[in-house]
Amino acid sequence: MDQLKKILNPKIWLLVVAVGHTLATILPVLSEKGLNLDETEVEYAVWRVVSMIIPMVFIALTFTKEIQAKMATVIAGPVWVMFVIWIVMDGFQTQFIPPVVLWGLLALSGVLHGNWQTDEVALEATVGSEG
Repeated sequence: MDQLKKILNPKIWLLVVAVGHTLATILPVLSEKGLNLDETEVEYAVWRVVSMIIPMVFIALTFTKEIQAKMATVIAGPVWVMFVIWIVMDGFQTQFIPPVVLWGLLALSGVLHGNWQTDEVALEATVGSEG
């Protein structure tokens, strides 16, 4: 388990997924005729950079390990579930392998390092002291 926790470091996986997400965002909008800023795909790519890549890099570089882990779970868990539902509804395609693996490992890294029991104990202590 300790070896798995070393491999699934949330900071590393946030950066790995951010790089993968960057490549998946930038490569499709580049064309032989260059970058056309009037295309919808380019606007979508900019939105993906602002909404996903910058926050993941920010979380990886600024927060503590426990907060990184919890944020990784909150970000990656729903994305992974979305891909799984997509596969169930439309059938498996090999293009789904990279995002399912990357988002799944990011979510798993968050679950392993989130220190979830501490919050439950703190909540019980707070509720217990009020009554």
